Amino acid sequence: MEQDEQYLKKHLIDLSRRAENKNIVTYSNFLNLNELSVLCQAKYELDCPYELYGGYEHAERKMAAFLPSSHSFVMEKADYPISAVSLNPLHQKFAEDFTHRDVLGSLMGLGMKREMLGDIIVKDAKAIIFCADSICGYLTEQCSQVRRTMVRCEKISISDFTYEPSFLEKEGTVASFRLDTIIADVCKLTRSHAQKVISEGNAFINSQKILSKDYICRDGDVLSVRHHGKYIIETSDKTSRKGKMKYRYKIYM
Repeated sequence: MEQDEQYLKKHLIDLSRRAENKNIVTYSNFLNLNELSVLCQAKYELDCPYELYGGYEHAERKMAAFLPSSHSFVMEKADYPISAVSLNPLHQKFAEDFTHRDVLGSLMGLGMKREMLGDIIVKDAKAIIFCADSICGYLTEQCSQVRRTMVRCEKISISDFTYEPSFLEKEGTVASFRLDTIIADVCKLTRSHAQKVISEGNAFINSQKILSKDYICRDGDVLSVRHHGKYIIETSDKTSRKGKMKYRYKIYM
């Protein structure tokens, strides 16, 4: 484990200890896939259990809520210090389409730290931004432009927000459901390149980093490959005429 991961692990353990000792719920900042994996690895060293939420069901970046042992009520979405902000062009006629990177760049240019920002869902010249409650006011007041498009930011109710990701469905055939084989197929890489992706810590199954190429993918596994994409793996018992294993996968769009 690298030094920054060791520091994060210690910080998460400290949050769990504070929750248990003071009998309060404590929250992390937004955690990315690698940080969520560190949290999962540290679960047996935590002083109390935790739950995760990122503002909506399919969120990739999530906050951890550490729950003291005496915590008896069920965590609600509204309990998390997370806000949702809609970003819309002031003049739709003159708006240009922008990307996730464009929106994130504008927010970072205003001095916002990445760990205070959750997922950013972009479509055309509009976006939904999830952020920590503590920066919501600053974000809505200061974010007025993305690229050359003037925008308006307004806080919206998370409880009213619904989102279903779109997928591109494909079929594949592989010699086995080993992780390196699956990554090579869905990402269109050579087997050696896929193994390098895994060994460098860039492959995640269900938000947990997997470093073993021999991991066997299971039906319903959510595979995230850094710099390549995110996929849902659907295994089957069917085989091709050449004896290879058939399966389906969904690519997050």
